Order: sequence, then structure tokens, then C-alpha cells
Amino acid sequence: MKTEIAVIGGGASGLMAAITAKKSGKEVIILERKDRILKKVLITGNGRCNITNVNANISNYFGKNIFSVENILNKFTPQNTMDFFNGLGIVCNEENRGKVYPLSGQASSVVDALRFEAEKLGIKIETEFYVRKIEKDGFKFKIYSEDKKKIEAGRVILAAGGQSYPELGSNGSGFELAKELGHSVTKLSPSIVQLKTEKHQVKGLQGIKTDAAVTAYGDNKKICTYDGELLFTDYGISGNVVFNISFVMPLYKNVEFEIDFMEKFDYNELYEMLKERKRILSHLTMENYFNGMINKKLGQFLSKVSGIEKLSKPVKDLNDSDIRKLCTVLKKYRVKILETTGFKNAQVTAGGVSLDEVNTETLESKIVKGLYFSGEVLDVYGECGGFNLQWAWASGYIAGENAAK
Repeated sequence: MKTEIAVIGGGASGLMAAITAKKSGKEVIILERKDRILKKVLITGNGRCNITNVNANISNYFGKNIFSVENILNKFTPQNTMDFFNGLGIVCNEENRGKVYPLSGQASSVVDALRFEAEKLGIKIETEFYVRKIEKDGFKFKIYSEDKKKIEAGRVILAAGGQSYPELGSNGSGFELAKELGHSVTKLSPSIVQLKTEKHQVKGLQGIKTDAAVTAYGDNKKICTYDGELLFTDYGISGNVVFNISFVMPLYKNVEFEIDFMEKFDYNELYEMLKERKRILSHLTMENYFNGMINKKLGQFLSKVSGIEKLSKPVKDLNDSDIRKLCTVLKKYRVKILETTGFKNAQVTAGGVSLDEVNTETLESKIVKGLYFSGEVLDVYGECGGFNLQWAWASGYIAGENAAK
């Protein structure tokens, strides 16, 4: 089979690249390893698909030489993304923190819209085509599948994804294909992922959910603060606030999180509150001191962390030093982050094909003429909240547009 452009990978970026190239009049085929396209998109945003973020700019992204792709984000903005999907019948709905979802609240809406558009345009889609080798032969590429199928293409867009959620298609094979074609790949790490802590720092808290502000410190330097839902697990911590802040893991060796369980109150307000609780709850023991204020089990745990060894201690016996220690642990509970829970649980891969080897105006390889890259296979990753899908759409559009020239 011969085609003008072959897109390797039927994910978000691959579909955008294929649609863009096809609209320019080129013959396009998508080669997808799994039995269906866009599997990963189905689970994004907890099944609602966080299409983009209206606030997306280069400051939300990371990678070596990251500022070299700022022009790509500027060429295809969140507004361009929303206009594109509006044109496919998706009503975009902006929610908190600039996150944009389909008004239907269903990721399947986005998948169907892209699939319908590909069908309308006549884009060929070959599923269960596991690309194992790409050869450049003169002005043509020869693409071989695991089961010995062969396709010839004038140009190739490598949009094979990263290494996260391998069961959904992106198993890291795109990095190997890039290496075989002469490219180098930066260090790969899981991002937007649950985190493991020292066991004693979360012992007995499994299953507890609470709102908190979390500040990340890397190599003893303050990095950033996020707030949201925090979930304690048997291995460490999870929840939206952890996903938001886990991007720091590939950037620093020694990471600690400082958790503020009472972000609505400053230290002095909290101190006065705890003194008042001593007065009105003087008939109780420390076992029930935090009842109605924070999760009971969490309150008991933090009481012990503050130095109160026995929960049978009467509340009326709290002294000023005890109350200040309780304030400190409520506002600044420190946990040491050991590692992530790995690529199997990660939403995004940090690292990828080096941007130094790619023309960041066109996303064409500087090493192999006619080879383009888009999406997660490149050394670009973003914060949680629609930023990574915005990169997928933007880079897919630029790669598709230039491959079709």
C-alpha cells in the first residue's frame, strides 16, 4: 500500500495531524497499534475529556529547551482548539481554573467527533498495525508492521505517544522508532501520577479524602503550590492536587510536600480557633478534639504527630505549646516523596525526542527529511488540567500542516 502521508499513532495528536493534512488535500493513513483509535482520550478528565485550558501558555510546560516550542503554542491556541471542536459539533464548556470540557460531559463525544470527521474526510485508518520498523529509502519511507505488512509513504508523522498507560496503546515504541532513525531521547519519567511516601507518614490514613493546599519543595527550594482534593492511600498520596503537582518529580532529586489542611485560615486565626475549641470542648479527650473540624481519624493522627502521645489526654490539659504544635502540623505537615507509582498509572510521560534535533517551527526532523513529530513522543509535557491535550492538538496541527506542504 502506498500513501502520501502516514501518521503513526491514532491518539489525539495523530488524529489532529491526519485531519489537518487531509484538509490540505493529501492522501493520509493512520496506523494504530491497538484495535481502536483514541483509547487514551476516552479516559482523560475522569472520562469527561479536559479538551484544553484557556490559560495554557509556555509556563505550563516542561522539557529541555522548552521555550523553543512557544511559537507552536502561540500558533494553535486554546481558542483555536475550541473553534476546531465547535466545528465538529462539540459545545465547549469552560469550568474552574480555565479547564474546558465538552458540555455533554462525555469523553466519548470527543472521540466520536474526531472519528466522524476522519470518516467524512476519507482518512484511512489501519488498526492493529504495530509499527516495528521505519526505513528511509530515497524520497520514500517504508513502514513495516510486526506481522510483516508494509506501507510506503512520502512523509511520516510519528505521533506514537509516550510510555504512560501502555495498555491503551502508548507503550514507548515510538521512542525506539525515533532512535532507530537517528534521534536521541531524553530521560523518561512518569508524570501526572500518584506518589509514594514514607509509610509512617500516612499510616492508618488510607481512604481519607480532604481538601488541602500542597506546596512542593525540591532540593530545599519552594517550587509551587496547588490546592484541591488530597487522597491518602496505603502507599502514599493521590487525588487531583497530587496529579497537579506531580510534574515536579522528574525535575528534582529530593522532593518534599508541605500540606496545609486548613488553608482557609492563617496561622493566627487557627491558633485562636484551637484555643476556643479547648474552652468549649474541655470535657472531651484529644480523641474527639477535632470532631467537626477535620476528618476524625486524620485529626487523631496529626495530634500524635504533634507530640501528643495519648489520645486519652483531656482537652482541658492542652497548654499553649501544645496548641502551637497542633497549628504547625495542621498548616505545615511535611511528607517526603520517595517515587511515583510508575508509567502504568501515569497519565503523561515526561521526556522524549530531543527538541534540539527537531525544527521547532515545522516539527520536521533535522536528521531525516520528511519525518515529523507530534504529541507526547516529543520532550514536552505539561501540568495537569488540559495542558497536555492542548499540546497534542497544537503540535498535531503544526506537524500535519507542514507535512502536507
